[in-house]
Amino acid sequence: MAEGDYDRAGLLEGLTGDARRTRVSVLESLAADGVDIDAMRDAIDRDRLGLLLLERTLRPEDGHSLNDVCRVADIDIEVVRRWFQALGRPLAPDPDEPIYTDEDVEIAERIHRYRSLGFSDEEMMPVVRAIGRGVLNIADALGGLLGEALLQPGEPEPEMALRYATEARRIVEDDSLHLVHLVAAALADRIRSHALAVEESSAGRLRGAQEVTVCFADLVGFTDLGESVSAVELSEVAEMLSACATEVSAWPVRLAKTIGDAVMLVSPDPTLLVTAALDLVDAWSSEGDGRPALRVGVAKGVGVPHAGDWFGPPVNLASRVTETARPDHVTITAAVRDAVVAAAPQDPPFVFRAAAPRKFKGVRGAQRLYRVQRRPSGEIGNGTPIDPVNGGGEPISH
Repeated sequence: MAEGDYDRAGLLEGLTGDARRTRVSVLESLAADGVDIDAMRDAIDRDRLGLLLLERTLRPEDGHSLNDVCRVADIDIEVVRRWFQALGRPLAPDPDEPIYTDEDVEIAERIHRYRSLGFSDEEMMPVVRAIGRGVLNIADALGGLLGEALLQPGEPEPEMALRYATEARRIVEDDSLHLVHLVAAALADRIRSHALAVEESSAGRLRGAQEVTVCFADLVGFTDLGESVSAVELSEVAEMLSACATEVSAWPVRLAKTIGDAVMLVSPDPTLLVTAALDLVDAWSSEGDGRPALRVGVAKGVGVPHAGDWFGPPVNLASRVTETARPDHVTITAAVRDAVVAAAPQDPPFVFRAAAPRKFKGVRGAQRLYRVQRRPSGEIGNGTPIDPVNGGGEPISH
């Protein structure tokens, strides 16, 4: 179609100069991709022409149906459905609809290779689901970035459509290589950690359950805040918490997950995790912009890592302790305090103040709790470990 055809169809109304030329370029790109006039007009009416171009630019070329994928990979269709669903790939109602690519075929073929290593489907699926969640989170973040850029109030979106569509394609084609590098580097770190676990195991097998220190941090009054601010502002606060937790996490302290108004950090080193928890409170409270206060709870015990997450008593206890923590304070269990002191008995890095023992649902016995702060510089000069509980400089009892 020519420019005059778009003009007669009312798709260039009110545009002149560069804005008109860019609109024509966008429409020509869409027409070449098979988009009809009515779809273009609808996108313009809804201020979504740029997003339509992005969507079409990123859409893979049609090639294989689900039946084709299963036939080429020699895998049962229900198995492939389960994998694709876990990975976040679309499942066409019609298994003969050609919406999949050569890469999708390769994914299906990988199932054979994993099985040949001795992995069962039950062992693989938690990992596949974890990968799917990560991929969708990345796509949501990048999609939001590009989408918001195209929908800035007052900006004539066609002028930027081609630029962002090109950038989106670059992200897909080029930045995917960086993602591969990041995954490989992180996996290498995990393998080294697992290798140490194997060396320490008398049975010579990789340990499942292992000692871990868990930290939960959540925002005070986050639910009530949702009644007075918009959903967008609420999500921005949650994102600020995630960003702050990321900044204070350095190996072996790891940000395990974000849960709306809360984050969970884990580490095999109690001292470093408590340090990160204090850093998180300091960084969060120092902004002074009226954000909700943060409360933090830390517990230690035997947990089980599974598909990137952690489960077990220390996770549950850390969550319970957080619910009772004071705003802008870090509260730890006695097991965490004892481990920190044992690691540096002559020079403990923190001051511990006893809090009232608490009973928690699902946890046997009352838990001794401590509010922890950094030890002021020079507080202990003679090498004697001090635990200023009840306002005194009493020797730490073990």
